[in-house]
Amino acid sequence: MGLVLSRDEVREVTGCAQRESQRRHLVAMGIPFAVRADGWPVVDRRAYDHVMGVEAANEEQPVARLNLEQL
Repeated sequence: MGLVLSRDEVREVTGCAQRESQRRHLVAMGIPFAVRADGWPVVDRRAYDHVMGVEAANEEQPVARLNLEQL
C-alpha cells in the first residue's frame, strides 16, 4: 500500500471515473484531498482511513502503566 490512494481506489471510493466528479464526491464525503497539476485528486491514505473510521492494524494502542516509583 502506498501513502496515497491509487486512481483505482479513488474511483472505487467515489464511484466516478472522471476527475471533476471524483473531486465533487470527495468534498461531499468530507475526505480531504489535494489536486495534482493534471487535475486528478490525490487522497492521503491515513486521512481517508481517519474519515472512514478505520484504525490501522499496525498502530500501537496506548498501554496504561503504573509508576510504582511515585508511591
